[in-house]
Amino acid sequence: MQWLLLRGLSRDQRHWGDFPRVFRDRVDTKGIHFLDSPGTGTEHRRRAPSSIREMVEDLRARWLPLRDRNEGAWGIVGPSLGGMLTMQWCADHPDDFARAVLINTSAANLSVPWRRLDVRVLPDMVRAMTSRDRLARQRRILRMTTRMVDDVDAVAERWAELQDDAPVARLTVLRQIWASSRFRAPERLKPTVLVLAGAKDPLCDPSCPSRLAERFAAPLEVHPHAGHDLPLDAPEWVADRIAAWVNSAAERMASVTA
Repeated sequence: MQWLLLRGLSRDQRHWGDFPRVFRDRVDTKGIHFLDSPGTGTEHRRRAPSSIREMVEDLRARWLPLRDRNEGAWGIVGPSLGGMLTMQWCADHPDDFARAVLINTSAANLSVPWRRLDVRVLPDMVRAMTSRDRLARQRRILRMTTRMVDDVDAVAERWAELQDDAPVARLTVLRQIWASSRFRAPERLKPTVLVLAGAKDPLCDPSCPSRLAERFAAPLEVHPHAGHDLPLDAPEWVADRIAAWVNSAAERMASVTA
C-alpha cells in the first residue's frame, strides 16, 4: 500500500522528523509520500485557504499525479489539522483511500471548543505567534505539543531553521486555526479508520479523538504518556499500532478466503 502523510497546523513534511524512517521500517508499504498544505513548506509562498475543504481540493489536485505514478491502494495519515483534512478528503472523495489514520484530532460537531483547544494554552500560543526570538518561539511550541522529547533545544533549533528556510506567515496560521475551528466531522467514512491519541495531550483533550472513534466505529489506541504531536513523541508506538492494525485486517481477509 502507498501512504500519504499530512502534517498539522503550520507544519510541513520536514516536521515529521524520524517518523517516516520508523514507519518504513515497521509498516509494510510500497511507498511513503508527502504533501504540504498551502502556506507551508513547499507551498509557503502561497495563500492559505480559510476552509478545510479548500485545503483538501488543493492537496488532491497535487496528489492525483502521485496516484497516477504509484499504482495500488493508498492509505492516509493525519495528525491534528492533518486529521481534519483526512476526514474531509475521505468524505468528499471516498474512493481515494482504503485506510485512514486520525491522530489527536477533533471536530466542532462532536466536541465543545474548550475540549478541542484547552484555553490554558492560549497565552502560550499568542506568545509563540508574536515572539521575535525564533528559537524561543519553537521551544514554546514544542512545550505545548510534546511530552516525551528528550532534547527540546535541539529540535527547536532544527525547527527554527525550517522556519527560516520556508517561513510560515502569521496569516497562514490564523487561517488554519479558523478553518479548524469550523470543521465538522462527516457522518461516516468509507475507508477503514484507526484513531490514535496521546493521553497527555495539552491542546486537544483525548475525549475528542475518542468521540471520532465512536462515530466511525473505529479502534482507538491511546498512548499513556504522549502529547499532541504523537508521531514526534512516540514514532515507534505510532508505527507499531498502524502495522498491527493493517496486519490484523490482512489476516482476517486471509482467513475468510482460505
